[in-house]
Amino acid sequence: MRTGAVGVSVTVERPGAVSGLDWTVFRGERIDVMRALGDEHSDAIMAWRALVGGSWSGLIEYADGFAAQRFDAIVASSKRLLPTESAELAALADGAGIPERDLWVLNLRGDLGRDGTGCSDLAGLAADGGVLLGHNEDGDAEVRELIRLITLDIDGDPCVTVLWYPGMLPANSFVTTSAGLSFGMDHLPTAVPNLGGAGRHLVARHAQRQTDGAAARAALTDVPCAGAFAFNMIDEPGGRADVIENVSGRVAAARAETAAIPLRHVNHPCLVPDGTRGIPDDDRWLAESRGRGALLEAGSVRAATAADVMSALRAPGVLNTEEHLYTYATTVVDTARGRVLVRGHGDEWEGDLAAFARGRRAAPVVTA
Repeated sequence: MRTGAVGVSVTVERPGAVSGLDWTVFRGERIDVMRALGDEHSDAIMAWRALVGGSWSGLIEYADGFAAQRFDAIVASSKRLLPTESAELAALADGAGIPERDLWVLNLRGDLGRDGTGCSDLAGLAADGGVLLGHNEDGDAEVRELIRLITLDIDGDPCVTVLWYPGMLPANSFVTTSAGLSFGMDHLPTAVPNLGGAGRHLVARHAQRQTDGAAARAALTDVPCAGAFAFNMIDEPGGRADVIENVSGRVAAARAETAAIPLRHVNHPCLVPDGTRGIPDDDRWLAESRGRGALLEAGSVRAATAADVMSALRAPGVLNTEEHLYTYATTVVDTARGRVLVRGHGDEWEGDLAAFARGRRAAPVVTA
């Protein structure tokens, strides 16, 4: 492990790559940590921002043009509803040396209107006790070499380890915390955003900062998203697995009741009534999501162990390999065994879950 100090209040550690994913750990006070995150990875953030014809530059054109009024409204609403998370975003931009507005544009992807697709999740009760969560993180292949792991150990918050897109608030992908909570977020389409809602990345970050499952679930249901996410969540202390859809503030949830029937989610609303209103039924991304969802269901008839979940998520048709939709990594949490599995660019890695959430690389504890 390499360790170094940044400023006077932040320590940066590098535990070593996990399945081809570099990993950086930041420990200290909130604003200093977020500023250090931006500074440490400014080159990666700027590399994405500078891509000619890339997704980030396209979002800026959209926010400057057709979506200008809704962009301004959602930024203002996000700052009002979630001031702590908004301040974190501003500090990240400051550390990276990039205009704060540019980072807001990136982080409101999916909140300004219809935007792509990506990610698959399985969550449920394990056959031998505990809860399971598996997540495929999907996106544009343009950033596959930039995706990495980070851990934020912020004074007063649970530690969080996140699969991170440089420039995004660390919250929108796979996250596990020292409070015994793990999350996988799935993009959901929305044609008309809630201009009085908060950016969905900020809602996710708000929930992941909570110290128990009840508070996290309340955060995901009480704060309206401007856009839409399916929040797949497991709560180890509570022994439960849930999926919460927040579609522009319209919320519906389901809880796993038996190990025989896991919760499955991809990229179309399944719980909120008329969740795809305003989006044509022949939308190509809806069709892709429904097809992928059917394959995930067929491949997870048995999903009672971590190996079952990993296998279902890595199956052809669920694992994405195209330039426009690419699976960066698959992660599986198994609370009964205290293990996390990560499959990125390299071989599958298995580690101790509690250590991983706290930014430490450790082999799983073997129990009799």
